[in-house]
Amino acid sequence: MIKNSIKFILQKILGLKNYLFLFSLFMIKKLVWDKRERAFIKFIELVKNEGNVIDIGANIGVMTYHFARKLPDTTVHSFEPVPVNYNNLLTIKQKFKLNNVILYNCALGDKNREEQIIMPCLSGVYFPGLSHIVKGNMQEKGNKYSVQVKRLDEIDGFLKMPVTAIKLDVENYEYEVLYGAEKIISKNRPLIYCELWEGENRQKSIDVLYKHNYSVFVWQCNKLVLFDGKSREQNFFFIPVERTGELK
Repeated sequence: MIKNSIKFILQKILGLKNYLFLFSLFMIKKLVWDKRERAFIKFIELVKNEGNVIDIGANIGVMTYHFARKLPDTTVHSFEPVPVNYNNLLTIKQKFKLNNVILYNCALGDKNREEQIIMPCLSGVYFPGLSHIVKGNMQEKGNKYSVQVKRLDEIDGFLKMPVTAIKLDVENYEYEVLYGAEKIISKNRPLIYCELWEGENRQKSIDVLYKHNYSVFVWQCNKLVLFDGKSREQNFFFIPVERTGELK
């Protein structure tokens, strides 16, 4: 991974917009051989090449790119609320002619409302991948944006479309997103890939999906392992119980 000192220099020289574009190109190439991304590669392998995939927290477009390329017969719906990230996502879509991708410049959550989101800045370095909804009286350095938050269940058309998979990476806001998408989850029973940190949000997110009769797995030692409630791994796979027999 690029060191923060190098990121600082590149962001200063190139500007954030150009830096993000070059960084996204690098990460798109790097993902296929990065050991830390094997969980995501495994998830794509599990997803059927049909229907609709929802990429929530699409950031600068790296995973959207791989969904679109690996699953050409699907439609990929990518949600990203941060303006500079969204603009880069749009550039990636256009550059690679990802015609099966539809972009949405909003956040998802449990209610339709406006929220503040921050892109953290640490020691002069911006971290777009750590952008998150501001909760309570959090004091952080970074760029703040007012963004629209929508319930996925209430966005026109989504309840009618077949959803095969959901990827969710929203920096400790997963429970709110899942709560706002319960009708879609119940109707379609998609595979769900989710990054979850230890804490209350993790447990609440797991509880929502247990309620819908999902089995919970983590990626551990290069394989899927049934979650024992104690694992400190962060890459979670939620699989409908009736489909666990498909796992290899």
